[in-house]
Amino acid sequence: MEKLTWSTQQRKVVELLHYEFNPRKMTAQQTKKLRESLEKFNLVEIPVINFDGILLAGHQRCKMMVALGRGEELVDVRVPNRQLTDQEFKEYNIASNAIKGDWVDEILREYFDDVDLADYGIGLADLEELHEKATAKEETPEMPIVAKFSEKYDAFIIVAKNEIDANHIAELLQCDREKSYKSETMGMTRVITGTKFIELWKKSN
Repeated sequence: MEKLTWSTQQRKVVELLHYEFNPRKMTAQQTKKLRESLEKFNLVEIPVINFDGILLAGHQRCKMMVALGRGEELVDVRVPNRQLTDQEFKEYNIASNAIKGDWVDEILREYFDDVDLADYGIGLADLEELHEKATAKEETPEMPIVAKFSEKYDAFIIVAKNEIDANHIAELLQCDREKSYKSETMGMTRVITGTKFIELWKKSN
């Protein structure tokens, strides 16, 4: 069978035939965001069609173009040099929708904080939950706190969200590194006794 190659051609949007068994659908919110994207950026990701003009990818974009009254426009499309077999068609149709990367939570938080991610169905809380599930492991306390008679332990937690702050606080408070009695996936534990902290506080004042 002849090896597949692809070329970019132009077709009217209304000439692109929809695949009746397309397995993807969109929510009302996703449809709204697609409309806004087309109105703002125009058609960036071009549709892909089979040799006979049936859409392999881009069904929703083309459907929205027609809804926006742009069905007679000429648009770029990717076209194969031969008709795909039924198996090739199905595999590409699924692959074009299914092959996606994962979001990098830290980058989203730092560089995309001015974008309403919820509008695009991206929930940072959901990402964190998935990360915790993926990295969770059974652990037993390495240094469990066991109170002696008449002793009581309370904890005051200072959260350092980056290494620079963590090192500065550790130096300032002269904290000792200890193994966490909880999950090590949460970070390094640094310990200072109440007596030592009070002494340092008095000296600083």
